[in-house]
Amino acid sequence: MAPPSSTPAGVQSLERVFSILALLADHHVIGMSLRQLVELTGLSRATAQRMIAFLLQLHYVEQDPKTRNFRLGTAAMFLGLRTMSRPPLVQLPPYHYCVPLARRSGEGVFLVIGIGDYSYNLHLEQVPPQNPDLMSLVGQTRLLGLGIGSLSLLSTMTNAEIRQHHERHAAEYHSHGLTIARILTGVERSRQLGYTLAAGFGVAGVGHAFAVPSGFAAISMVFPTRMPLSRRHELGSLIVEEVNSQATS
Repeated sequence: MAPPSSTPAGVQSLERVFSILALLADHHVIGMSLRQLVELTGLSRATAQRMIAFLLQLHYVEQDPKTRNFRLGTAAMFLGLRTMSRPPLVQLPPYHYCVPLARRSGEGVFLVIGIGDYSYNLHLEQVPPQNPDLMSLVGQTRLLGLGIGSLSLLSTMTNAEIRQHHERHAAEYHSHGLTIARILTGVERSRQLGYTLAAGFGVAGVGHAFAVPSGFAAISMVFPTRMPLSRRHELGSLIVEEVNSQATS
């Protein structure tokens, strides 16, 4: 990840700092050692150490007192949270998927984003507004795999990453009766179909995940389980069609 030689010298330092922050964001739960950062960024130990010290001073990075691993700090957290009053993703193409899908389907359409091991319901589109109960789901955070959009997001990970994720949250998955085998079955089905189907607790849903700048998002719909399976497949195909059509336009 060493900066290309064509990058202006003043920008190289920024590129190196952001490469460190991006890696720490990807490994925030466990954290990363200085050795790992050096290996993955291609920076010298002295350079990485100097940049980490600067980020520690500004609280963009913190160090675990037990493991000595580094992870994102409070300044990074508050910087990200400030965007929630006007989420940048809602201004980008993924939001534009929601409006036509709500019109074509007659269903509520959620925009869901991945935040580490969790998903966050960022936005709901209904045309016209028809189910105020769905609004209570906006702003909810769920462990990946415990919701329609979150299962779609989980499907973007490799099986090895999913197993590690399941191990980190084994107790919560166990409380929901979700074994790693059951999760991987749902993930494999999602990959084969191109969209996720899920049902439980009186509701069912369909979702589809896709890449966005610096991460993944998902479009999902939730409805009563009495909705025929054929209709759920129809809506899954509709979501994929809409996302693909806008991606190529």
